[in-house]
Amino acid sequence: MTKKVNRLPCGEGEKHTVEISDLNHRGEGVGKTAGYTLFIPGALPGEKVKARISSVHKSYAEANLLFRNSSSSHRVKPPCLYFFSCGGCQLQHLEYEKQLAWKHKMVTETLRRIAGVEITAKSPLGMKNPWHYRNKAQIHFGLEKDYIRAGFYETRSKRIIDIEECLVQHPINSRAINAIRRALQQYAAKENVTNPDKLPITGAAIRASFTTAKCLVTLTGREKNGRVKHEHLMKLAGLINAQTDHQTTGIVLQQACKKGLNDFTLYGQPYIEEDIAPFRYRISPRSFFQVNTAQAAVLYQQAASLAGNPKSAYDLYCGTGNFSLYLSIKAEKVIGIDSSRAAITDARVNASENKVKNIEFINARTEDMQTLLLKGKNPKTIFLNPPRKGCSKALLNTVAEAKPECLVYISCNPATLARDIKHLQQYNYSAILVQPVDMFPHTSHIETITLLQNMT
Repeated sequence: MTKKVNRLPCGEGEKHTVEISDLNHRGEGVGKTAGYTLFIPGALPGEKVKARISSVHKSYAEANLLFRNSSSSHRVKPPCLYFFSCGGCQLQHLEYEKQLAWKHKMVTETLRRIAGVEITAKSPLGMKNPWHYRNKAQIHFGLEKDYIRAGFYETRSKRIIDIEECLVQHPINSRAINAIRRALQQYAAKENVTNPDKLPITGAAIRASFTTAKCLVTLTGREKNGRVKHEHLMKLAGLINAQTDHQTTGIVLQQACKKGLNDFTLYGQPYIEEDIAPFRYRISPRSFFQVNTAQAAVLYQQAASLAGNPKSAYDLYCGTGNFSLYLSIKAEKVIGIDSSRAAITDARVNASENKVKNIEFINARTEDMQTLLLKGKNPKTIFLNPPRKGCSKALLNTVAEAKPECLVYISCNPATLARDIKHLQQYNYSAILVQPVDMFPHTSHIETITLLQNMT
């Protein structure tokens, strides 16, 4: 008996003309053909476009925009030369005010769809100048026909888009990308490297300080017999430092080992410093710090204002103590907890350098937090600032069992925020205020501060 095959409405390589009705969570245009959903990067609601199917899935397909039969009145010309190939930004072709409006709608609808929260988010707090705001660049290196490529990955691929200037990066980061490319080019020529697998590094993280106008370069080492040849990397670090006109505070090698990662300082000091008034922060290669320094100040002010003046407050996922220090102005006692030893080390240094006495930082795993929270005799205020994946159910249970009067949840992912709010509703916590802060202009991402109160 012949097995019946259900053919999908479209196949790879086919061309379809569709009307765009919305944007998905990645900022891609959403359209339908024969009732089948297409996701098309670069397309905007209200436009009629022709697109070629690039990949087909069970309930949707991805497509590449070929041309527009009509254009949205809110479409603008992206100033970035790489926008239509680089995967870093998704919304440069949409007016900034409309980006904020879409993010507002996305947050509100995500909370309603996933958590059943019938609350309208407040208008997102945007930037007056939404350019050159990023303080961190994660770049990749490749070698093609004796030329070093340095930049970001192409949309939906691992092909490196060679970047000279990124308009959302701090200018010193763009200069550092070019400097590392030139240094690596010199190294490859001198060492006669023609195989990309023979390059001593595969990528770099560049962190800029708006305060000092200097950057920290962290190189990702390529393993060879367990280690990269140290003398080669010292030579490369010297070339990079010269090419950046000595605008680096330090150059660090980060290399995988059996126990995780090892950091080796090749030049200078392994950190940068940044001011968010009234504090100065020390930031090491593996320490978390908000990528938008200007909006971080807005985020901290907004989140701290929701806490009132608590006697004690816990800051979970405190990182380098960025928000904990700011919270210390309002709270009598702040306890910051994070599982990263490196982050806690920086946090303690930050507290000491800023002469903050009413704060304690603890290096602890999630499963250890129950004991710590109970020691706090049911703290009235707990702040949660997890990574994009959100909080584990175990942590949410622990937090809820501590019975704080209010929770302030800072999230960079509306979907996991909504999932976690839904779980906390079992403990009678209810979202009463949602304030988005646009930390990532021209991208599909948004930071959100949510105040939850115990309704029992």
